[in-house]
Amino acid sequence: MYIRAKEKKNKASGKSYYTYELVESRRTDKGPRQVTLLNLNPFDVDSKHWKSLSKRIEEILGGQQRLIPLDDHIETLARHYAMLLVKQQTSHQVNTNEPDYQSVDVHGLESGESRSIGQEHVGMQAMKELGFFDLFSQLEFDQAAMDLASLLIIGRLIHPSSERELRRYAKQESGLNDLVKTDISNMTNNALYETSDLLFEHKEEIEQFLRQHAKAKFRLGESIILYDLTNTYFEGDAAYCDKARHGHSKEKRNDRPLVTLGLVLDEHGFPKASQVYEGNVTESRTLMDMVSKVHARARDQQPSLLVQKPTVVIDAGIATEENLSALKDNGFAYIVVSRSKPKDVPEDLQLVELKDGIKVKSFEQNGELFLHCQSEAKAAKENSIITRARERVEKELTYLRQGLTIKRRLKKYDKIQQRIGRIRQKNSRVSAGFEIKVVRQGDNAVDIIWNFDHQKLSKAYDGSYFLRTSRTDLSDPQIWSIYVMLTTVEDAFRCLKDELGLRPNFHRKPERIEGHIFITVLAYHLLQYIRYKLTKAGLSHRWKTIRTWLATHRIQTTSLPREQGGVIHIRHCTSPTIEQQQVYSALEINNTPVKPRKTVTQQK
Repeated sequence: MYIRAKEKKNKASGKSYYTYELVESRRTDKGPRQVTLLNLNPFDVDSKHWKSLSKRIEEILGGQQRLIPLDDHIETLARHYAMLLVKQQTSHQVNTNEPDYQSVDVHGLESGESRSIGQEHVGMQAMKELGFFDLFSQLEFDQAAMDLASLLIIGRLIHPSSERELRRYAKQESGLNDLVKTDISNMTNNALYETSDLLFEHKEEIEQFLRQHAKAKFRLGESIILYDLTNTYFEGDAAYCDKARHGHSKEKRNDRPLVTLGLVLDEHGFPKASQVYEGNVTESRTLMDMVSKVHARARDQQPSLLVQKPTVVIDAGIATEENLSALKDNGFAYIVVSRSKPKDVPEDLQLVELKDGIKVKSFEQNGELFLHCQSEAKAAKENSIITRARERVEKELTYLRQGLTIKRRLKKYDKIQQRIGRIRQKNSRVSAGFEIKVVRQGDNAVDIIWNFDHQKLSKAYDGSYFLRTSRTDLSDPQIWSIYVMLTTVEDAFRCLKDELGLRPNFHRKPERIEGHIFITVLAYHLLQYIRYKLTKAGLSHRWKTIRTWLATHRIQTTSLPREQGGVIHIRHCTSPTIEQQQVYSALEINNTPVKPRKTVTQQK
């Protein structure tokens, strides 16, 4: 066994570089032949240590102990490469029903190549249940493309990151390689980029398939569709992306260009469609484009819709009069938050308690139903905002008044009035409630007097809001419960941005930018399936918590020297914890992601 360096040339640049291989000489009928055992790249060991490194790898595989220890770095590398060789050697699956007694040296027990397997196992099973692999076969993906697509989607679910970081994670930490058929531990960045391009190229077919598969599998009615938008910013300038524009950033990153993601979900939170828009697009302009697209995909498909056209649920930012008219004209029903208080609200309207802290009562107006809602939690939040704003104003007014008697502080009457005007402008919520009087003496102000009257504010801030719907057939509880489904979209966006790495976007090419977002949406399909199953089983923890639980389920190789010579290596999973077992039971999957496999290496 020895290490060989091979000189190669980069076809594009013409520059030479070296690759390194672990090679073994073998006798064959046709004479001695050199067989490459392992690709060592990247490899940075000085050539004077190559012989001792290859010799030590042979010793470890044969179970030999060394009397004179090697340098720690060489010993660590030798054990690492020996474990890689063991992994790729032909092994046979252990039959756990049949005992296999062997005489071994327990003092020589070693464990290595420990990788995360629990998260990967859950992600892989979710992909199978949602039909991803059937879809990939229909799209004529080869095995390598299927496995790399699995890495991209599951990687976004369990380790949100760039392709470069995902490549490192797959090589050094993840046990996904034990679950797929292709060796993905040595894939290149370009292979991941090309697979991302391939997935995005088939975006329409993939989304349509997943919609139909989830609808049939979970008997989804799709009588309600939820729609909202969010945006993602770039770390670079995204100069080559026409959709990258400066706009209102929900992350307060107005300094960076943005793109906007529109997402349609059903009432159970399963994605129906996604679309990337310009970063400065107004929310209201995108509604009919997305709703019409989703309905066109659903029409004449099997399983068919339970209703001719679903009810669209949107928030106030999208619920313009123009959009509501367009929905009506196209035969869609809607439930929205009214952008303003309806005219002529009945004075004798008696709100009825719907649930603890929520009171509602509906009334009809111009062929629509309005639901007056009053929330104690919303009132408390509003009053907290008002209190903080009032305290800010009073603090600044106190500072101005104290400065009237302090040298080098503002005293001019006109300047004081300008400053008060700016204070009112910055705190417009409470401005109407303040009566402020500035006492003047000549050109200077000598005192500032104010009082605050909560009753003079522009609105009551009592937790009231109005829902508006064209569905006059619905009861008050039905209208309210359908509207609060919008929290599903908010939760989806929170997961996309926080748990699945939607932000920021590091790509420059338009197709890579949209590919990054599309892979995040595909990962959300997996996440929603997992949460759906866990919730049904009574587990309501966030994905971050579940991911933390699963992270300690490992796959590793345990090696034991045998009395008769050689070493027995067993690749096996650790026993699941109580929490891991709960997750596997809820998902109805095996608690042993990979069955044990055994390899025996002999001393040469």
